[in-house]
Amino acid sequence: VEVEDSPKGRGAQQAAAEIGELMEQAVSSGAIRIEQLFDEHYRPIAGTNPAQHLTAFTELADRLFPEVQERMLGLSDKVVYCIAVDRNGYVATHNRKYNQPQRSGDVVWNTANSRYRRIFNDRTGLASARNQRPFLLQTYRRDMGGGRFVLLKEASAPITVAGRHWGGLRLAFGF
Repeated sequence: VEVEDSPKGRGAQQAAAEIGELMEQAVSSGAIRIEQLFDEHYRPIAGTNPAQHLTAFTELADRLFPEVQERMLGLSDKVVYCIAVDRNGYVATHNRKYNQPQRSGDVVWNTANSRYRRIFNDRTGLASARNQRPFLLQTYRRDMGGGRFVLLKEASAPITVAGRHWGGLRLAFGF
């Protein structure tokens, strides 16, 4: 059944497949080992608030994901963000707009603008990260810090690497 949000679901599926393929190519070329892609040892970055983390695949994500994630912002003028997250909701690299360095002591600004290297393991984030159906459509309130929330819809699709579920592609958009 074709509905208004169907193009976003297809976009999420396409981007998820592209991210998965990029990671598979990285494994095949020896740029990273498969075990590193599935690293769940989140090393905290000192002095960050909200807390940011590093994993064995963070640098690879910084190199590979922006090409796909930034392009997907052009799918519609309603698209707010496009991110790849691992099964636990970890976002190694966000869209450039939200990939800003944290400001010391400014948690409100950081919450809104420094959304990379973070773990979004709330109900919506984990549902997107762990979804293995072709796509999942959700509506949720995105916390932008300082008591400010934005109501968004999100289409997510699973990312697989070498036949294993790695995480999800989250494509969020306004009404």
